[in-house]
Order: sequence, then structure tokens, then C-alpha cells
Amino acid sequence: MPTLANGTEVWLIRHGETTDNASGRLQGQTDTPLSARGRAQAEALAARLASLARETPFAALYSSDLQRAAETAIIIGRRLGLTPQFDPRLREGDLGVWAGKTIDDVRHAFPDEFAYMQRYNDPHHPRGGGESYVQMQARIVAAVHEYAARHPGTRFLVVSHGGVLRTYLAHVLHMPLQHAWRLHIGNTGISRVAFKTRLSTAGMTPGMLLQHNDTAHLEADLEQQ
Repeated sequence: MPTLANGTEVWLIRHGETTDNASGRLQGQTDTPLSARGRAQAEALAARLASLARETPFAALYSSDLQRAAETAIIIGRRLGLTPQFDPRLREGDLGVWAGKTIDDVRHAFPDEFAYMQRYNDPHHPRGGGESYVQMQARIVAAVHEYAARHPGTRFLVVSHGGVLRTYLAHVLHMPLQHAWRLHIGNTGISRVAFKTRLSTAGMTPGMLLQHNDTAHLEADLEQQ
């Protein structure tokens, strides 16, 4: 496996579109499949990654075990000759009783909680009785840093979900978690993070965000909207 001149890179990818994405429903850990459009997005992404991998292959492919991410990863893996390794730590945040509802549904069904989160966006609050942003961030940071230590000097892929990926990027950027929502990640968007080895600490730490929400492979899809 070729070694990268600038260290280790993780390529973070959000899954393809689902019908719930299109209709504005909060999915959380509901196990929804890709829509036909989502599968087409994943195929376009896979073709682009295969082209990019000709010179420098990807060392590994990790994915959330939820269906929409797993389907995306399987499509990618087929083109790259990689078998996805599924990890529940890469799942979307657990939204509890909010899952399956639109924002308007949540506003009307849980007015006090909705108003609180609108005002404070408290990263410690478990939305819908599920999971907080702090909890989400802790598990994805642990997972991705474990992969980085396993594949030093290479680049590897992680297929996950918009909410939990935003918490990881907030970690990289030292951004307060209550502002993580500002980091938009579209379906099949690619974000790249470089790791650096620090002599004063054990292992590797994320050095910088190299690229955020790259969806160039969807240009034809966007033109048809």
C-alpha cells in the first residue's frame, strides 16, 4: 500500500439519499434504505472514488451498520475491491421519540423540549430521550482515531451519517458542539481530514480539515433538479 507524503487521511462520506431525507423526516437510528436516487448517488460516488484510487488506493472501508450507510458502503466497496467493515459506533445519533417525525411534528408534539433546543442547542441534552451530541461525538472520535492508528500513512474511508459526522468535524475544528449544525454535509458528500503524529503525545491526532462536503460527482444530478 503506497504511503501518503502528508501522513494519514480519513475520507468521511455521508450515505446516499433516502426517502426520509427527501421528505424532511428525522431518521436517527431508524434503519431506512437508500432511495433509487440515493443508489444512483452512491454509484456516482463509487465511480469517482475508483478513479481517484488508481494512483493511491484506499487502505480500508468502514461503515455504519445502518442500512442506508451499509448500502452506500457496499456500492463503494464493489468498485474499489474493498469489503466494508461495519461498526455501530458510526451510526447516526439516537433521536428517541423524535425519530420518524418532521421538525414541525416535533415542534407540536414536544413544544417545551423543542423550544429549549431552539434556544440553547444544548450538546448535553439527549434529544427525544435518545442521545446527546456529546455522546455521539465521543463514539465517532474513538472509532475514527482507532482506524487511523490501524492504517498509518494511508488513506481510508468512513461511511456514516450527517449528524454524527458534523460532531466529528466539530472535534477536528475545535468548534463548540452547539454550532456543529452550521457544517452542512450533503448526501454522498466527501470531507477529508489529515492526521499528524505528535511526538509529545501517544498516537495520532487530527491535524487539519483538507476538504469539506465535496459533491462534484453529483453535478449531473444537480443539473436535473
